[in-house]
Formats: sequence, structure tokens, C-alpha cells
Amino acid sequence: MHSNLRILYILVALTLVTAGVWWLQGNQGRLDRIEGTDFGIVDTSKVDKIFIADMDGVEVTLTRPERGRLWDVNGKYKAREDAVKLLLKTFRRAAVQGPVAEAAQENVVRLIAARGKKVEIYQGGDQPVKTWYVGTATPSHTGTYMVLETPEGRGSEPYVVHMEGFTGYLSTRFFTSEREWRYTGIFDHPKRTLREVEARILEEDGESYALTAQDDGGLVLSDLEGNPLPYSDTTGVQDHFLRFKKVHLETFRSRLDPQMEDSLRTASAAFELSAVGKDGKRANIYVHWKPGSGQPNDLGVVEEHDMEQLYGVTDDGEVVLLQRFVFDPLIRPLSELQKNPIPPVASAGLPIPTN
Repeated sequence: MHSNLRILYILVALTLVTAGVWWLQGNQGRLDRIEGTDFGIVDTSKVDKIFIADMDGVEVTLTRPERGRLWDVNGKYKAREDAVKLLLKTFRRAAVQGPVAEAAQENVVRLIAARGKKVEIYQGGDQPVKTWYVGTATPSHTGTYMVLETPEGRGSEPYVVHMEGFTGYLSTRFFTSEREWRYTGIFDHPKRTLREVEARILEEDGESYALTAQDDGGLVLSDLEGNPLPYSDTTGVQDHFLRFKKVHLETFRSRLDPQMEDSLRTASAAFELSAVGKDGKRANIYVHWKPGSGQPNDLGVVEEHDMEQLYGVTDDGEVVLLQRFVFDPLIRPLSELQKNPIPPVASAGLPIPTN
């Protein structure tokens, strides 16, 4: 009996020792416990500045504002919300996929030095909490070569880094073009902050109008002198008004030479669109037709205007590209909004009737 107990105790002890050794070895072998592999940022809400530089000397600095949701770009412009969110998500979910083969390490380091990006991540203070040296994609395009630097020093070797839950490489997220980082919003009125819109249809007389939101939920359709105008399709007019809440340009790159841009700035626009928030701030965009290619389309017709894009001139005089998919619904003439009009009193600030 005692002999059997001794055997049982010995087996239990051996099991515990084996489990302990296995646990120690397993944890010592985990990549996130190796110096230079802890790329991730646990709490990205504390990230307040991101600095990105490429090897050509082009730099961009993104800073979190004290108020508002949009970050700043180089202290001059607002940053694209989608691109900033993608960076923060990348910082939070980045993990080492595996080490770089010893035979390839020298070449990878050389490529990072020649073509990589330096990404400094700040969480308050003057020194970055982590610096990523971002290289090229792996041959399989499922990871990105990176080297990590922390206040304790730079990692001694590169690693293949990926983002958990994403298949692909990460280097394209760290671009340095100020123009590409700029927020593309022309009109930005979340929730119920849009107060008034104006559409000046300059190519046709009598087709311009304004829409003004009332405190009771009604919409006033009027001419530009403020005279109320009738309309009956209340749902359609309301939907049209709401299209102005969030409007983006396509790109700040007009692809025109400076002389052509100057000509557009002084030329008469085909349309002028305005939106006013409850804070009284007005934003405008001056819309110009983009000429067609001069080539017949699939039906053999030569289109006078480009069917995909328009030119725009902002309040700051910048010439930009606009998508017709976005802007064609905004430049509807008054006659379209007034189909089957109802008596003027019903659209003069009273609650929107139901159809």
C-alpha cells in the first residue's frame, strides 16, 4: 500500500516538473518576449503624434487635436480620418509573424535603409515610445519587413510583421505626401448641424435655389432672394438636402498645369454649391465641367463633358477633382425639386407634410 502511494507521488512530481519545464521553455521561445519584437501599441487612445519620413527626405507629422475628431497634418490642414484610423488600428494589432532568415537579414536591412520609412509613435512627451523602420513586403506579400526601436535601443535584427486579421503587407499605409494625407471633406455636418444649402445653377436662368432647415423639422425651399417656393415631394427634397451633409472631393491633384489652374480660378463656374452649419460657417465649392475626351463613346457619340469627373475650385482657390457620381445629384435644378408643387404655405417653414 505504502509502495503504491510512493509511486503515485513520484509520478505526480515528475508530471509537475515536466509541465514547469515545458512552460518555461515555451514562454522563453515566444517572439513577443524577445527584444526588438514588441511592435504593438496596447493603448492607441494615448497616441498623440505620429511622424513619418521616407528616405527622400519627405516628412509628415500627424497630431491629435485637443478638440474635434480630425487630426492635423503638419499643423496646416486636417487629416483624412480613415487613414489615421487605419494607422492606429495597425499600431494596435501589429505582431511579429516570424524572424527573417539569417542569410537574408543583411539584404533586408540594406533595403530598409535604402527604401524604407521611419515611423515615430508618441504618447506624450518629446521622445517616441516606439519607432518602426518599415521596409518592403515579403515575397509572399503577406508580411512586411520591419525593425523596432524603443527608448532602450534599436533591435538587432529585422522581423516579418503583419496585422492580425489582415492578409497583406503594411508599408503602403505609411505614406508621406502631405496632399494625400489631407482631409477631402468639402461639406461636413454630422447629425443635425446642417442649416442651409444653396445651389446656383449658373447655366440656366431660374433654376437656382436655397433649402433652409427649420427648428421644427421643416424645410423651406426658396429662391436666392429668400422668397418661398412650393414643392410636393417632401421625402425627395429632404433626401436632397441631406446629401449635402457629407461631401468629399476626389483628390487635390487636378492633373492640370499651373496655367490651366489659373484659368479655372478666374473662369465662371457652371455651378456654385454652398452649405452653412448651425454655427454660421459657410463652405463653398465652384464646379466646372471637365471637357470630354473628344473620342466617341460605345454608342458612337462624342460627349461634350467628361462622364466621370468635374473640376472644382475651393474657397482657398485650390483646383481639385470631383466625382460626378457624388456631384451630379447635388446640382439638380429647381424644376426637378418642384415637380407637382403644393401651395407655397406648405413649404414656408411649416412641418414637412407626409405623402
